[in-house]
Amino acid sequence: MKVKLLDFKELKDFPAGSAIEFYNEKIYLVGDEARELLILDKRWKQKESLPLFPRTAPDAGTPGKKNVLEASTVIEVNSIPRLLVLGSGTTEENRSKALLVNLDDLYKEEFEIATFYDRLEPLGMSVINIESAAVIMDKLILGNRGHKDAPDNHAIITSHEFWKEQDTAEISTLKFDLPEATNGNFAGISGMAYAPENDWLIFTMSTENTAQADKQIESYLCIVENAAWKIGRKKIKVNYQLNLGKTYKWARGYKLESVCIQSEKVNRVKVHLVADNDTGVTYLFKAVVKI
Repeated sequence: MKVKLLDFKELKDFPAGSAIEFYNEKIYLVGDEARELLILDKRWKQKESLPLFPRTAPDAGTPGKKNVLEASTVIEVNSIPRLLVLGSGTTEENRSKALLVNLDDLYKEEFEIATFYDRLEPLGMSVINIESAAVIMDKLILGNRGHKDAPDNHAIITSHEFWKEQDTAEISTLKFDLPEATNGNFAGISGMAYAPENDWLIFTMSTENTAQADKQIESYLCIVENAAWKIGRKKIKVNYQLNLGKTYKWARGYKLESVCIQSEKVNRVKVHLVADNDTGVTYLFKAVVKI
């Protein structure tokens, strides 16, 4: 796998970018410390923004106060495209938050999904930490990030409208079959996107932050081929895994948070990546990925 960098930008005024989506020539950017959904064109020029939290809320959207919105994907509900944004499930306060934004008129709905999240722990996930989402065929794939004490990254497969019947919606899980990260670090899944023409599940991973000098932040870009078939298996075998910082100087020191697909051809995709470096600043990369 090769990655060619096309563009780079620092967004100082948008804190802690955590999820990114591309739809109809627009980019939708979510931050876990941001009050608003940022809407950009494909050259990263801001078009508009959408408030996600009321300004009267004492904590949401203020610096240092995480909203824990980590995963997003585009789904269709009643033939209308919607941006689904999910809370990570890591804190009691925000664990059940989900937002649904109509991409035609930006009308926003908010849901509580605690009932669904409560069903995940008995399936083998000791900690719920939903950091990524994608749609394959008519299934919603959620990525549950592991950690050093529970070093497994899980895929959760469910209905793309699971919130309507949370107590009965189908759920199946499987593990990502991944090579180990370098230097003894654990790399957790942080974002994902589906490329339907190539049938690729593309996802990002990053290592946990550590104060040890010999354990620097590492980020990975991964590709699963034949993804629509593999989500019905017990494990997802990863066909390509690339340590970006080790391979390319431009990627060193950044923690990849998510990926979205602008366009694709046979064996190649043009992607946008969102990253941070644990300082609260957001960084955007545009690249071509090919195998």
